[in-house]
Order: sequence, then structure tokens, then C-alpha cells
Amino acid sequence: MADIPEQWNAIYDHLVGIAASKMAQHVISKLVVAATAYFVWQERNARLFSNKKRSPEKLAEVILTTVRLKLHTCRFKNSVQVHSILHDWKLPRGLLIEDDDCG
Repeated sequence: MADIPEQWNAIYDHLVGIAASKMAQHVISKLVVAATAYFVWQERNARLFSNKKRSPEKLAEVILTTVRLKLHTCRFKNSVQVHSILHDWKLPRGLLIEDDDCG
């Protein structure tokens, strides 16, 4: 999503366009936006109702850790792009499936 402008309309339009996609980068984009919305909402509620605050850096760390944990439950088809994604997200190669394992 690095090429998407940092505006909600642009992010929304991008997500609508990839909604049905199962490509690894698209799944990760959807997970990151969903986790961000959830944790920003949670942070808002914590600030309003319990006077607790997290720094933006801590909030970003929680979001990325949550997405990384969710990615551990996924299985990815073996490709150069997926190898790059696994490396970038510090995920084990054991998440790869071989082509003959697919249905």
C-alpha cells in the first residue's frame, strides 16, 4: 500500500478494488487496515473512558504485532513475491505450501 495516498478515500477505494483478492500483499493490506481501525477505536475508548494513553509508536507496534501473529495462521503459495513478504514481516518459511499441496 506504499503507493496509496494517505487519505481515507484513497485507502477505501483501494480496499474495495482488492476485496475479493487472495494475493498475499492484498490480504496483508486488508489486515493492516482492519487492525488499525480496531486499535485506533480501542485507543479512543481508553482515552475517553479510562484516561489511559499509548504513544503512537506503541500503538503502531501493537498493530504490526497483531497482524504478524495473524499471518502466522496463513499459508502462502511459494513465489518470489511471497518470499519477500515473509522476509519483510519476519515470518518463517514454514508458512509456504507447495503447489502440489493445493487442491
